[in-house]
Amino acid sequence: MAMQLPDMSAFKAVPMNQKILLLVLLLGGIAAGFYYLIEDPQQQVIQNLRTEVEKLDKDININKEKVKNLEELKKLNTELELQLARNQEHLPPESEAVTLLKQLSDLGTRIGLSLRIWRPGGRQEDSSKLFVKLPADVEMTGGFHTLALFFDRISKLPVIINVSKIKMGAAPVGAGKVDKDRVSVLATFQITAFASPSASAAPPVTAKPAGK
Repeated sequence: MAMQLPDMSAFKAVPMNQKILLLVLLLGGIAAGFYYLIEDPQQQVIQNLRTEVEKLDKDININKEKVKNLEELKKLNTELELQLARNQEHLPPESEAVTLLKQLSDLGTRIGLSLRIWRPGGRQEDSSKLFVKLPADVEMTGGFHTLALFFDRISKLPVIINVSKIKMGAAPVGAGKVDKDRVSVLATFQITAFASPSASAAPPVTAKPAGK
């Protein structure tokens, strides 16, 4: 069966300006159909992809910054651990620190000081739980140079001992010895030993003043 071609006679009878108008409308319809059916959906897909890429780039940059900060924190943590290890070497157990305080009171007596008061204070645990402080209020009499020697000996100990609240004045008459023809002075201060906390801390040792 042969295909019949459409009758073009009616189209030929249409004036040229109307033919041009019909052609313009036809092309405009094709362009509009292409835009709404193909171009616009594709542009939306492209825009969505761009948004996703921007979000991924932002997440990547944030993660890079986190990794950088993490490495810095790791380095800082390592340095702090090393510092802590070094400090721990100077922190004896509590029982040893208590004994050391007693030895210091004996040292003062041996080098020529008269111990009047040695009053241990309460055990103070640091909030970090890494160390405890064992303070004692002390009152001694003796020559100024002997006291200076006593403090110098303390400063050279391999452990952490702090001397604070130092006050000096003339010793009461008959309260102390004469050190090489020098008048004795009365010194009051607080001495604090730093120690590693232990599960069962030894009770503080109260040093007895000389002659009692």
